[in-house]
Amino acid sequence: MRSPRGREKEVMHSSEPSVPAGLEDLLDLSVRLGSDLRLVQGAGGNLSIKTDGVLWIKASGTRLSQARTRDIFVPMDEAATREAVLVTEALTPYVLPSAQAGGLRPSIETALHVLLPHTVVVHVHGVGSIAAGLTDGVEESVRTLPADVDTVVVPYAKPGVELARAVLARTPADLTGDRPLVLVLRNHGVVVGAADSATAAEVLDRVEAHFRSASAPPADVSTDSGPLSPPGTVDATAAAVLCAGALTPDSAVFLGPAPFGRIDGGPPAADDGSPHSGFVADDGSVWLRPGLGPDEREVAASLVDAARQTDGGDVSTLSTAQVDELVTWEAEKWRQQLKR
Repeated sequence: MRSPRGREKEVMHSSEPSVPAGLEDLLDLSVRLGSDLRLVQGAGGNLSIKTDGVLWIKASGTRLSQARTRDIFVPMDEAATREAVLVTEALTPYVLPSAQAGGLRPSIETALHVLLPHTVVVHVHGVGSIAAGLTDGVEESVRTLPADVDTVVVPYAKPGVELARAVLARTPADLTGDRPLVLVLRNHGVVVGAADSATAAEVLDRVEAHFRSASAPPADVSTDSGPLSPPGTVDATAAAVLCAGALTPDSAVFLGPAPFGRIDGGPPAADDGSPHSGFVADDGSVWLRPGLGPDEREVAASLVDAARQTDGGDVSTLSTAQVDELVTWEAEKWRQQLKR
């Protein structure tokens, strides 16, 4: 199926959904968010819009930044998907027939998107919300968010069905899409539900600004040589956070169960037998193991930024069991093989 971005004037078969005007706005928002490493890294993050009985959702393994240059959204039967998402993770059958030939899989987070009543749902791995969600201080911090949005802190849960169930358990049964909703996902990121893309973007910007302190110096994710972050970037507190363990699902999937360790100075050897993908040096610089791809480098850079912004409380990390269920998950393996 060709992307909706250029089909407004085409005549489509009755089995193919008409292109909603709101989808054009969502494509623009996708490019903006996907181009900001403080919000989206690699193929992370997902957006959706519900209209005329169709759920348009980002496909697994695709990059939001490419929303205007390649197919990254798939249309799904909204009602049928809603009925199925808590029963099965095999959701490709609910993609509309006209889009089946494209071979794209709906996002791992489809359950979360379709079960929320809001027209537009945005999920990103913002460094501000990740940093806030690493400690119990997040409960106090959200109390000072603007009163015109509903805000809920959700304990860590495996992405997909388990996360959707955790959200349902924390939100009112009579939740409507009339007011913007913010879900701060512990050890994961943030979700915003809203009536349209413009409102979702405005709320997301406010939430991330609320949580985010001064960002780290720009990381160099474009090259495999030299440090990821220069000397003085990471202090003792941030170094302890980075080396505590896997902080988020993407840190476990892309960088391993122990993403960061310590090193006297860089660069690290490629074959030193260490389980770490990244290293914090004594001078506060951060180095990555040679040979990591762009997705890994972007995830690592976002973790450095988040670690610098924690409130100094006890940091929660993913348990060994939680890491294992991520790295052995078929859905994540499939997403990994699509890296580009």
